[in-house]
Amino acid sequence: MSPDQVLAIVMASIAAWTLTRIFRGPIGQALARRIGGAEPGGRPAADEAQIADLQARMAELEERLDFSERMLLQERQASQLGHGEG
Repeated sequence: MSPDQVLAIVMASIAAWTLTRIFRGPIGQALARRIGGAEPGGRPAADEAQIADLQARMAELEERLDFSERMLLQERQASQLGHGEG
């Protein structure tokens, strides 16, 4: 291997290491957020919409669970009253 080839390999290695450090740091994170469509300092708009949708669905599930619990409690109370009369 000639000295010029060794120098080229060393320079390429240094350049690759430097670029890796830059893109894994704050600059790379800012670029990733920008490419991903995030607003500065926030989440991407699509994530916000998905979170709002999931919160609404969770609230609906909680209401259904509460209703189911009330219905089961009413059935248990009715069956206990029925056993006490007989």
